[in-house]
Amino acid sequence: MRLEEQYVSPPSNLMRDYINGDHTIRNYFSYEPLQSEFEARYNKLRAHSADRPKISEIIRGFMEPNGISEAAAAHLSDFENGAPVVVTGQQAGLLSGPLYTVHKAISVILLAKQASEQLGTKVVPVFWIAGEDHDLAEISHLYREVNHRVDKLNFPHAEYGKHTASTAVLNKEKVRSFLEEYFRSMPETEYSKSLHELAFSFLQKTATFTDFFAAILNYFFHEEGLLYIDAAYPELRKYEAPYFMKMIERSEEIAESVYSTEQSLVQDGYSAVIGAEKNAANLFVIVEGERILLQRESGKFAGNNGAVSFTDEELMEIARTTPERLSNNVVTRPIMQEMVFPVLAFVGGPGEIAYWAAFKGAFRLLEMEMPVVMPRLNMTLVTRQTESLLKKYNLTFSDVVNDRKIASLKVELEEAIREKKAELLIDELQKKLTAEYEEINLQFSQVSKGLTPLVEKNLQIHIKQLTFLKHKLQDEVMLQHSTQFNHYAFIENELLPNNGFQERIYNPFPYLNFYGSDLIKDILKLRIQYDKNHKIIYL
Repeated sequence: MRLEEQYVSPPSNLMRDYINGDHTIRNYFSYEPLQSEFEARYNKLRAHSADRPKISEIIRGFMEPNGISEAAAAHLSDFENGAPVVVTGQQAGLLSGPLYTVHKAISVILLAKQASEQLGTKVVPVFWIAGEDHDLAEISHLYREVNHRVDKLNFPHAEYGKHTASTAVLNKEKVRSFLEEYFRSMPETEYSKSLHELAFSFLQKTATFTDFFAAILNYFFHEEGLLYIDAAYPELRKYEAPYFMKMIERSEEIAESVYSTEQSLVQDGYSAVIGAEKNAANLFVIVEGERILLQRESGKFAGNNGAVSFTDEELMEIARTTPERLSNNVVTRPIMQEMVFPVLAFVGGPGEIAYWAAFKGAFRLLEMEMPVVMPRLNMTLVTRQTESLLKKYNLTFSDVVNDRKIASLKVELEEAIREKKAELLIDELQKKLTAEYEEINLQFSQVSKGLTPLVEKNLQIHIKQLTFLKHKLQDEVMLQHSTQFNHYAFIENELLPNNGFQERIYNPFPYLNFYGSDLIKDILKLRIQYDKNHKIIYL
């Protein structure tokens, strides 16, 4: 395994400006996305009101079913003794979800270590699992390569309705069938059998999407002591009860702040990614097993087009007595995270950082400050087969990802291999035939105008056959050069699947299948600099 690093421009203007130091966007944050900001932030955290022993007990309770490693136990102890946290989060995707989920975890682990050295104090990595999310369509799929194309394999999730990832009890038989199909699509290697057994052992001992996700996350990072907690964990919800009450009390002001900040972002040339509304409550409530988004309407908190509604007092009572019924949306989740944890830095992807740009005022309303918001590390894994093909065609990672050269190479190859002489003969024959049919049509029309459509139809039959012949010729030529086209497709499918970054498409298991179960451990051993450069890891 070896590491290369180079700059790859992010897809969004906001992210490009944020990582490259444009102060128009950076003014929307409390700190620059730099490790040099950690000391100032750490000094502010000394007054954080977290009940550290209680939070530690909650995290331990959630992690215990998967086992508490020595490193995790040490981190829990460090947290109890005053350590701040570096936190990231993600939904509970199947088989850990897209690679960027693992990249986020690697990011907080590396950043916590570097922050510890910089500050001369312990800093703890934490992964916040968004098990409260009920958009199961977003997590119920896997991508694979089939016949030189990227194929999306969807898991049937309709039976779970609007249950959250943490309350949807998995239909084990259907999940097994789905995963069997997925694993069959991977090539057989020396690691395939053990990898299959590993995944199915986790499925066997878990009940929900979140349980399954947490078991895999723990397996990947238990030696690093990554702490993780489910946002929907009932014990955490009980701890959060007074924080929900604050959010209910200040919901109108929070909504107004986020709305006005987003309008300001638009004026500065950025997109309104949240689509904030002034009447948003920015909270969900569970009613009869369904997670419902609330809005403020006519002095009440209402949802489902008015089918459910609560007065301020009723919603406050829910927060006080059954807080597990409440959950956060994209706006209030960062606020809750800050209320619970003394967050030194939050690590997010491009979409999350675009959301966070609208939150500075909302944090201030609740007498808090945004943490240092750090972009997660971006990585691409390059298998030996892909590396070999890059060398064969004298291509670099930058050629494929930055310059998008594969598309032009395909066009050049198609042009070079065309049987132009044969195609020209067909084209000339079609022109002659069309000219002859004009004469035929003239003669036929003198006999009867009604014969004209027959002549035109007959001409189209001949043209269709000539076109068919031409396409068959082209197909045969392409077939004779299919190896090179397939090589181009293979490179693109790995490095730029669906014309985007690999980390947004594939999950880690195809790469574990090639490399073995030590893949993530070995990545963590690399000397990775926490900067804006893309990390290219040759396996």
